[in-house]
Amino acid sequence: MQNKPSQNQLLQNKSFYLSRRRLAAWHTVIMTLIVVFSGLVVHRLVVRARWLNLVGNMADFARDVENLMEPTLKQAGAFEPATYQQLPGLCSTSVNCLSDIALLNQSQLLESEAALSKADMLSRLTEEPYCIRFWTNSRQVVGYLSVPIDNSVCQEPNFWKTQRDSQGRYYHDSFFPLQTRYGVQWGSMQMAGSLSSLDRYLMRIEIALVVITLLAIGLIGFASWWLAGLAMRPVQHSYQQMEQFTADAAHELRTPLAALQAIVQTALRSDQLTLEDSKEALQILSRQSYRLTKLVQDLLMLTQMEQQGYLTAFELCSLNEMITDLVDEFEALAIAAEITLVTEIDSSTIHVLANAEQLYRAVANLLSNAIHYTPAKGQITIQLTTEQSQAVIRVKDTGIGIPAAAQPYIFDRFYRADQERSRHKGGTGLGLAITRSIVQAHKGTIRVESKLNQGSVFTISLPFSDIKSGIKSDMKPDIK
Repeated sequence: MQNKPSQNQLLQNKSFYLSRRRLAAWHTVIMTLIVVFSGLVVHRLVVRARWLNLVGNMADFARDVENLMEPTLKQAGAFEPATYQQLPGLCSTSVNCLSDIALLNQSQLLESEAALSKADMLSRLTEEPYCIRFWTNSRQVVGYLSVPIDNSVCQEPNFWKTQRDSQGRYYHDSFFPLQTRYGVQWGSMQMAGSLSSLDRYLMRIEIALVVITLLAIGLIGFASWWLAGLAMRPVQHSYQQMEQFTADAAHELRTPLAALQAIVQTALRSDQLTLEDSKEALQILSRQSYRLTKLVQDLLMLTQMEQQGYLTAFELCSLNEMITDLVDEFEALAIAAEITLVTEIDSSTIHVLANAEQLYRAVANLLSNAIHYTPAKGQITIQLTTEQSQAVIRVKDTGIGIPAAAQPYIFDRFYRADQERSRHKGGTGLGLAITRSIVQAHKGTIRVESKLNQGSVFTISLPFSDIKSGIKSDMKPDIK
């Protein structure tokens, strides 16, 4: 048998490499789109949650300012002296807050410990700067307030058009109603809160999402390549089997065909072909024709069994009788090879639901191999017993054994652990492959234990049936 191509050699096959690359690329693209879409969704959700939090904080701060102002308000649209004390930095539009007098009054106001305490308390109510302006019920601006105190920005008319201060920070504004301490509508308060914290937060989130997305794409690409190889492994294995089968079949057919052609050419070139020479040539032709016929029949049988349409006539059969018939058939061959044939059959009758003809052939293949590979003066033992609700058939020999490296492959088509000896014996290399297919079709198992130069043990395990049940059915095979 020719050496099987390794997996690495098969992966280097151009068609499989291209298919794997395309499959990995498509998987990477699709997964990348999913990751990017998921990242965008997460980004929008985070932005939405952060925005709602900002709006909620602004509303909370507006309520705090209202709580400080409303107890001091008596007349709609007018500030009281107590209001200035409660809100240090409050500036009325009736006075130019940027003038020296306003700055002097403001500094005097801030000198008092109470005013300083109020200003500090107001600043601690929020982490972000705010600009506030106050409207009367007639939609007139009557005052400004900056937190922290810096009315120069909040009084700029352009600020309230663009919601942007001189440092480039953007603001979001909302209106809140104000009442006097008597419950009369005083006016409204327009509050603009800085979006700097939102911008910083979103920048961190976006950087994190970009880094995570790039890492995810890299991992997806690696995983896609690995998964593509994993997904294509059965296809590669099937392709390998098909390629190996074609090569092995061609190799097996070539030898008898070459012999046939040589004999025919020799006979045609000979001018003085005697009767004995003709008979000898015909005998060779007959042997090679038989070998070709046997090989083709075995190949057809394997193909039919793999299509799960071959073993259909299952019936209750006695393994005791089958083993006895096998021993009778092979006894003469064993005697001719100077091999002792021993049977160890359980005293009770063991029945299985099987195709008797094919099961007979499976065990016969094992016996034939045992005789071929056991030297003279050796012994072959056939055992039939039951173990754990299974019928067990063992074929033991004292033959040449099978190397440990070859044991995983002996049930493959055309495999021969000893090629020269197998060809000398005239085997096709399909016997054990057929045996395994037949056993699997009967929902059984086959295994081998062997040591070089000490012999081999082939064990077939089959589910057995009770003779009292009288089972007789058409059980479809289960070829794996």
